[in-house]
Amino acid sequence: MSDVYYLLTDKPNLHHIFPVNFIKQSGIASQIECDSLMNIAYLSQITNLKISDKNPLDYLKEYDEPGLETVLHSHLIPTIILEWSRADALPEHALTIFIEERVNLLLEALRLKLDGIEFNVFDMGSRTDNIHL
Repeated sequence: MSDVYYLLTDKPNLHHIFPVNFIKQSGIASQIECDSLMNIAYLSQITNLKISDKNPLDYLKEYDEPGLETVLHSHLIPTIILEWSRADALPEHALTIFIEERVNLLLEALRLKLDGIEFNVFDMGSRTDNIHL
């Protein structure tokens, strides 16, 4: 059993950047925002287990070393979350702000990759008429 556990600890896991239980306990966002793809990153299983349901401000402090901004950038994670961690303060609507920033980073990355190819962006964020819970 222990061999299997240690074998799996370096496998990638989906990680909620703003953990689900943290969101539920703090009430900072809706379930839709919580489950947004923009709130997901891949981490090793052991790191994901270590972070668990911690406030992102707290767990980011544990990893705030030179090079972290580069890692965040490579995963299209807005560094604004690191600024919040360093200031020890989440603004109102933090997850909404984070998601919007991450969408912008993703769109910029797509524009660079698809240089010369025109594409349109439709913002469905304010529409609720097609959302069924």
